[in-house]
Amino acid sequence: MAARSDVPVLYSGHAGLATADKRIQEDSIFELFSCTKLVGSIAALQLVEQDRLALEDDASLYAEELRDLKVFTGFDEHGELVLEDKERPVTVQTLFTHTAGFPYIYDEPRGQAVAEKLGLGLAPYRLNATREWLTKMPLLHQPGAHFKYGTSVDWLTYIVEKISGLDLETYVQKNIFRPLGITDISFNDNPDQIDMAEANKSDPPQPHLLRRPIPYSKTLRYGGSGLKGSAPSYLRILRALLRGGALEDESSRILRPETVDIMFRPHLQNAQQVLDLRKEHYEGLEPFSAKAGEAPQDTSFGLGGALGGTGLASGRGARALHWSGLAARLFSLAYALHAHTHLFRRIQNTFWVIDRERDVCFLLFNNILPYGQGAMWDVWEKVEPELYKGLP
Repeated sequence: MAARSDVPVLYSGHAGLATADKRIQEDSIFELFSCTKLVGSIAALQLVEQDRLALEDDASLYAEELRDLKVFTGFDEHGELVLEDKERPVTVQTLFTHTAGFPYIYDEPRGQAVAEKLGLGLAPYRLNATREWLTKMPLLHQPGAHFKYGTSVDWLTYIVEKISGLDLETYVQKNIFRPLGITDISFNDNPDQIDMAEANKSDPPQPHLLRRPIPYSKTLRYGGSGLKGSAPSYLRILRALLRGGALEDESSRILRPETVDIMFRPHLQNAQQVLDLRKEHYEGLEPFSAKAGEAPQDTSFGLGGALGGTGLASGRGARALHWSGLAARLFSLAYALHAHTHLFRRIQNTFWVIDRERDVCFLLFNNILPYGQGAMWDVWEKVEPELYKGLP
């Protein structure tokens, strides 16, 4: 689906199966995975607008558990954690930009070993997860040293809950979805949610194995993952940001124009952070960098998503804000435990882009596993250039 600032729906198309006996519909309910992070970031930015939160603040002013967390450096000869003090505080901005020191541990053996030692399990979103997964896990690098994608937005929305006095579901319904006229995005279980279609690794063209959605915690809500919703509703969020924070009238405003401007500014603060992000970008955020052999030199991270650099072959404008369901690669480990099967990167592909330079926003949602599955990548590589060719 695609929209422009003055066109609510520029294009909409759908095809394939939602379940074994039902076709996908335009308003089918998807697991949004890390597309949740944009909503979590908007929630925190609303508090910044209200002067109840500031980007430069020490985040432990709002979440006291951060104050005593230390940085993991290794294990001693007895197998105990070796920890050092933080050289600088975790700021609110480092939580927005995934530079605080809280990476996902799906491909981080050190982090997996720490979580196992602390008895925390492998994923913060699993069905029986506790808040301790967040509050007891040490940092895996010094704040500000690296860009490492992970649970930072979960911390950010924990702070939103503390400041607002509302649970995250109530907060986003009241302050984001209701103003935008959205009724079908929620953290709550939805029986109409579509199945996930797992590709046959040895023979991808063969029929996929359909699975029911992964169960999340029934009580904990995190800004990093967990929302379920339809593509048309998510497009309303993207279009509101494309239009400066509101849809057709002020009653739909979720952010001020100047706050949206801040989202689209580069916020990484050193060359190492940029290098880390460019590697992540190349390895799986979109197909065009992978085909080119590297991500654009001026790739950066805004507030709520990555900022693509100049020169993508698709025609995408510079500084387009975008993200995907990438983070849920971690959640696949929890699913493996739940389903008693070995899974890696078995996460559906949900992608979004807001391109202010070309005045377009679009999303590409599907339920095919694993993340970055070849057929899905091929479709994206064909569809995005055609979209841009059709723009004036």
